[in-house]
Amino acid sequence: MGGINQVLDSALSGLLAAQAGMATEANNTSNVNTPGYAVEGLNQIETMSAMGPIGGIGTGTSVVSIQRSFDQYVYQEMVQADSVNQAAQVVLSGTSSLSSVFPLASAGAGGLGKVIGSFFTAANTVAQDPANLSNRDAFLSSAQQVTSLFQSVGSQLASNISTVNGQITQSVAQIDNLATQIAQINKDILSKSGPSDSATNSLIDQADQLVQQLGEQVGITVAPGASGTMDVYLANGMALVNGATSYSLSTASGSFNDGTLAVKYAPNGEDLTNRISGGQLGGLLSMRSQYVSANDSVGGLAVALASAINGQQTLGLTLNGQLGKALFSVPAPVVFAGAANTGAATVTATVSNPNAFTSGDYVLTRIAGGYQAVNVATGQTTSLGAGPTLSLDGMTIQVTGAANVGDSFEIEPTLKAATGIAVTTTDPSAIAAAAPYVATAGVMTSGGIKNTNIGNVTMTAGAPTTSGSLPAGTVILPAADFGQQMSVKFTSATKFNVLNSSNVVVASGTYSGTNGAEIAVAYPSPPAPAGEVATLTLSAGTPVTGDSFVMTPGGTGSNGNMVAMAKLQTASLLSGQTLNDAYTKLVTDIGDRGAEANAAGQAAQSVFTRAQSNQQSISGVNLDEEAANLVQLQQAYQANAQVIGTIQSLISSLITAMHG
Repeated sequence: MGGINQVLDSALSGLLAAQAGMATEANNTSNVNTPGYAVEGLNQIETMSAMGPIGGIGTGTSVVSIQRSFDQYVYQEMVQADSVNQAAQVVLSGTSSLSSVFPLASAGAGGLGKVIGSFFTAANTVAQDPANLSNRDAFLSSAQQVTSLFQSVGSQLASNISTVNGQITQSVAQIDNLATQIAQINKDILSKSGPSDSATNSLIDQADQLVQQLGEQVGITVAPGASGTMDVYLANGMALVNGATSYSLSTASGSFNDGTLAVKYAPNGEDLTNRISGGQLGGLLSMRSQYVSANDSVGGLAVALASAINGQQTLGLTLNGQLGKALFSVPAPVVFAGAANTGAATVTATVSNPNAFTSGDYVLTRIAGGYQAVNVATGQTTSLGAGPTLSLDGMTIQVTGAANVGDSFEIEPTLKAATGIAVTTTDPSAIAAAAPYVATAGVMTSGGIKNTNIGNVTMTAGAPTTSGSLPAGTVILPAADFGQQMSVKFTSATKFNVLNSSNVVVASGTYSGTNGAEIAVAYPSPPAPAGEVATLTLSAGTPVTGDSFVMTPGGTGSNGNMVAMAKLQTASLLSGQTLNDAYTKLVTDIGDRGAEANAAGQAAQSVFTRAQSNQQSISGVNLDEEAANLVQLQQAYQANAQVIGTIQSLISSLITAMHG
């Protein structure tokens, strides 16, 4: 009977194995749509042979464990591709939002570019008829449109930055939650003992799915741990999950308390903001940088426009004959002190030369030899000396008080410029359209200016300039004489006097028949910049003793300063560019980044789709294969059942024969 029992046991083991196989196949087919499920199969071995009359005879089969179909390398490749794709899609969505703020289709001709162009068109209209109050009203209205659009664009960018900060906070919370869940599953897996079964596999499936979700939030690397557990690290090497322990990230104010949300590694407080890549968090941080850069650029445009127009305003005369005052107000650069500073210094900054200014943020640090500044965007380091007055890329920086070595300050020159720019007046007469002086040949009489000149010399008012740029021999009149009517009278072919309105000689000069002569009148400062002078030129020629010219402050019909203001449209005002060129470059750069993001998004999606397909070809449930396996298992089950039935029949026949 031992032989029959052996056959029976062998058939029974096959029957049980087939039964276990069909249960496993049923589990596979029921989980065909379960995310993260890895198809399972039996790990089945032949049991030890029993020695019989003719040698070793097989004793059946044994199911050792239930194994997942899984390839660690292919899985990691899929997780990384998913992470890259998530980051790319976030950036693509962000660039689309950024593009909506700037009209890309017009290549810079719309939006801010359009209203700035209209503003200068209105300036030209005033120049054509400076006494016309309607023209002046239209100019102020155009200025208001410019500031309104600057404020709108700045507000949209600030709103986008705020939204991204909220999304960063949500992403960090999701990362911490996923890391905690993975660590708990690792703990549950480690608590189990014995061969792999569906319960353990289910835990590992859940961990795999959570790891993929974690990779969708941030770039990670995965290392297999003991008994099917997984250790997870950020791309920079910081551990998020190590066995049954998780490590969290946090969001907090940056080192300058400037409102920027930083991502920190909770165990040691290290700032990881600039070291995180991949996943939604990496994409959000990248997109926030683009929003900040765009805000800096738009703020730079606001500063350049305001500085140029305000500067020109102070060089002309209003309808009331007064020097003009600033047409725009714009917030000054914002400076944040480092949270870890130990000294008592405070720092202020002004944009003193927009044409030398580069839109961007800087970190100013006290070092042993003085101060150095680092451009946050480019990393370029500039040594600035010991202070207390420093010059940096078109800015003047003033340090007050003592700073200790290591103290640092973040300078954000245009942080609030776009949202804060405003028009300072609604009075059309306040527009300084008139030139400071108009030169007329002749002498002043009770009936006006009468031209009595005999020589061929002419006198013209020139553009304001700085006193340091005047040629040698220029006659310079003090600011106390500014705004007075004066006259120039030749006393010989090579000499002339400058007289005030009381005909008192206030200066004398030398004239060259070949080169003429220059006269300058210093502007009062303020409101004009220090060292600024109004210039008048005596042309080359042959004067006659007694020839005169009257220098009269520009009146209601004068347009000299407005002409100069309108010409600012084609002047280099910001980083060596015109305002139009600077705006066009901004729009073009945004368009280029959008195109790059679109291409990168498509490529990342394609790579992920391929990696996911590879992973599913190994771990996914294939219903056709499962159906074939079921047929095979059914046949095995039936065959083993047939063996058992045959043994039963033989035993029954034997018993009948024995008792017959």
